[in-house]
Amino acid sequence: MNASYLQNLSSRAREHSTFIWSDGQFDVARRDYTELVEGSIFSTSHLIMATLEGGAARHHYVTDCGYRYDGIDAPGSVSILPANCQRRLRLESVSWRWASIAISPDRFREMTGGAEIRAFSTRDDRFLSAHLNELARHLDQDGHLDVAYLDAMLAALSHHVRVRYQTESGTVTERLRRLPPWAIRRITDYIVAQLPGEVRVATLANLAGLSEGHFHRAFRATTGKTPLQLINELRVQQAIQILSRSHINTVELALAVGFSSPTYFSRVFRKFVGCSPSEYPVSRKCVQQFTTGTSEKISSVRSRSGS
Repeated sequence: MNASYLQNLSSRAREHSTFIWSDGQFDVARRDYTELVEGSIFSTSHLIMATLEGGAARHHYVTDCGYRYDGIDAPGSVSILPANCQRRLRLESVSWRWASIAISPDRFREMTGGAEIRAFSTRDDRFLSAHLNELARHLDQDGHLDVAYLDAMLAALSHHVRVRYQTESGTVTERLRRLPPWAIRRITDYIVAQLPGEVRVATLANLAGLSEGHFHRAFRATTGKTPLQLINELRVQQAIQILSRSHINTVELALAVGFSSPTYFSRVFRKFVGCSPSEYPVSRKCVQQFTTGTSEKISSVRSRSGS
């Protein structure tokens, strides 16, 4: 995916970081106090924007699709600019840190079962602002973002927007359902076979014959966990197997099981196992408990999916 939106503003922000992957683009930046900012934003993708820190005494804008906003801007303020809808804006007395995530219209419809989206603005959407703030934190800390993590975040953001703000082009009639045993087996086997390669949640949804949004809900209803949690559990299991056979540093181990960020890998490993990769084999007991527990969980998931 190429850069999906253009800003034509009277002055530029600083500390601007961008992460682009095949399904979207994430940006975070900071603006020092500026008396007046004017210009426009145009996006070829749906654009979710949030104020993380600071704000503006007045944020006035008009979109080509007919939406207007005129009010203050404060931390937690969130707005959406639909694809191919230009926003002309004026900011007065602004000093803030903001973040945005771009989602292609096709991807959004795929994840929500056919939903469309409209322009909106709200001073308080803690769910969206917290998710964008968390992405900004990971990007600041690691310098890049994990694609499987981004897939999960996109699905959560899209589902939230659909439920709270969307207008549908048609009624979504597909009901939430549990995944059958064959789908759980196929998904688990695919993840294991694919590691250390990239595992996309969209591919897992296709294996189950569902849209991505319905897959997320059905998977959680069946297993009690998200697809990302299962992916990471299987990655950590594979890491433990490698550590049992050889000595390997954390950077090499992270890459060997499909994590692009060693820092993120260490956090995930500690969350599941209770110790860092470098603390193995001192903490081998907790590793063995995790491995046994995870195997039992996967067996239980397969059994429950047939109930």
